[in-house]
Amino acid sequence: MLDAATSDLPISEPLVRLSDLDEYRAGLARHLSGEWDGERFTAHRVRFGVYGQKQPGVQMVRIKIPGGRLPVGWLRTLAAVNRNFAEGASHVTTRQDVQIYAVALEKTPDLLEALYSNGITTREACGNTIRNLTACALAGACPRELVDAGLVADQLSRAWLRHPLVQHMPRKIKITVSGCATDCGHTAIHDLGFIAITKDGRPGFRVTAGGGLGSQPRAAVEIADFVTEDELPAVLEALARLHQRYSDRRNRNAARLKFVAKRFGDDKFRALFAEEFERVRGLPQRHWAGLDWNRPAEAAISRAPVGLIDAHDGSVAVSVSVPLGIVSSEQWGALADIADRVGVTELRATRDQNLLFLGVAREQSQLVVDGVRAIGFDVPRSAADIATVISCPGTTTCRIGITNSQGFAREALNAALSDPQAKGTSVHVSGCQNSCGLHHVADFGLHGMAKKIDGQPAPYYQLHFGGDAASSTIGLTGPMIAARHAVAGLGLLRQAWASGRQDGEGVRAWAERQGKDGIDAILNSLGEGGADDLFVDWGDSHDFAGAPQAKGECAAPFAAADLYEDLADDSLITLDRALAVGNQAIAAEAADTGIEYAARRLLHLKGVPSEDGQNLAAHIAAIGAHWADQADVVDAARTALAARGGEAEALREAVALLIDTARDLAENPVSVAAAVGDINALLGAAE
Repeated sequence: MLDAATSDLPISEPLVRLSDLDEYRAGLARHLSGEWDGERFTAHRVRFGVYGQKQPGVQMVRIKIPGGRLPVGWLRTLAAVNRNFAEGASHVTTRQDVQIYAVALEKTPDLLEALYSNGITTREACGNTIRNLTACALAGACPRELVDAGLVADQLSRAWLRHPLVQHMPRKIKITVSGCATDCGHTAIHDLGFIAITKDGRPGFRVTAGGGLGSQPRAAVEIADFVTEDELPAVLEALARLHQRYSDRRNRNAARLKFVAKRFGDDKFRALFAEEFERVRGLPQRHWAGLDWNRPAEAAISRAPVGLIDAHDGSVAVSVSVPLGIVSSEQWGALADIADRVGVTELRATRDQNLLFLGVAREQSQLVVDGVRAIGFDVPRSAADIATVISCPGTTTCRIGITNSQGFAREALNAALSDPQAKGTSVHVSGCQNSCGLHHVADFGLHGMAKKIDGQPAPYYQLHFGGDAASSTIGLTGPMIAARHAVAGLGLLRQAWASGRQDGEGVRAWAERQGKDGIDAILNSLGEGGADDLFVDWGDSHDFAGAPQAKGECAAPFAAADLYEDLADDSLITLDRALAVGNQAIAAEAADTGIEYAARRLLHLKGVPSEDGQNLAAHIAAIGAHWADQADVVDAARTALAARGGEAEALREAVALLIDTARDLAENPVSVAAAVGDINALLGAAE
């Protein structure tokens, strides 16, 4: 298999490298041999998109689709891998990824090879990494856009891919890009967001950060009113370094960037970013290919693209409604056939779990419409004609799902199709509080819970009203409702809103006016119990078991040895970048950090704990005590410490040697003299 880039972007880092597959295979072999326990292997495999399911012995594989951009050739690859390695249909997610399910662990290397050989990556699709970068659904076609946000997402994805700084962060970072101020990328609910703007006639981006949903939703705040396009990688670097420095690794439930913003307050958070951005913006970055900027035209704004949309190049985009984002192998292949028939080269996955054909000649659009309807999808005429229902998989596959959100969403969608009041509304469903189904930002949101009735657990949903990511509005929290009553409850709520709203008010304003008592009165007719199947969730045939005890892998454990290695390697890279531009202050700081993490890795090999904030002399003294039987190790540590403040190149070589010493000992725990050579001779040569 050859290394494969997936577009003609003239940048240095491809989405796929042969070394990724080799690295994954090596980790799997170490696990199967017993060298790595399950937790150690989990930390490894999630960085390659391989994620444990609720069902034992099988994996979900998350396929990373930057900006949701799907070349037609990828559709055939998705069809093949889902058919050959998985069970059931695949799933387009709310982050423009594609997930396939029930893959046997021993088959995962061959599956990854099938993807990687066709330029499709799973690298850093899961784990404590930079997750898939999302973008506007109509990116590249929207008449309003200043720039193709999908192309920005694709290029920025590569800027820090595989970099050691972002392999083992305290928690994941989610990023989105919007092509204009309409903000269809929904920056408010992301750790980091970029909105294309012009300022004083110059094109660039407004930057927001610190947003997120989950159990403690928080809207992002502006951290920079303008940066140029070539500064985007430095913005990302600055936020990643703040994340590494200030986020709480001990409490993984409070380790997202939004908690840093909350702890310091918005003003201090902005100041911390500005300081770090100023520090790193002058360092060399991976090559940035200049973007093509457009003169936007006035066009209608809709919550999500629906039907046939006029593109800025005279073609049309065709929005395909994919119920709950579920796509079979046969449907992927058929979509590719339709695209070939009309000369389309790329589709887009959208955050509402639909698909878009881009670049369709107007006279060919009916062929697309007829083709997708023939395989079970639809092309609605307008947003007013449909109810948007999206859902995470819930307990169908998720280890920490509480309710069968997908089973419920299917029933809710079927009910909405025959409910005139449902048209133009959105229903978002999550199987737990983590908001993978984006329940906080819908007209009607629901997240799964468990409630005991007479001592027996029953599936319930917490209701949310009137959220909207585009306006940074988090939905109002409403009452709980039994899952078996929730479909009917949605119908009652929609009817009450449609008949009782004043002056065209939206769901949020209506719900605020109703208050708790008003909402309860609407739902009272449903009762608390009485249904024989109250304890059986939608889509299931067995009694509800309650909230699971299993741990999720979204906040996967990190291996301390890997963390220390990566941060040491990042420090050496930063040292080289700083020396390249003559920034001695950053070079000295990077050298100290490299010494610290190499030393901590050496101590970790001896089972000696270390803490952030300990001074370097203490680390080196500890190495002297615990590695006294290997003079070459002690010499490497003491030489690196002594080189601080001296000639830059000698310092660089001493730091590199200490890092290599730690690496070699981790891989082959014997004396390293033979592996790295005589220390004094090496440093003498450097002089």
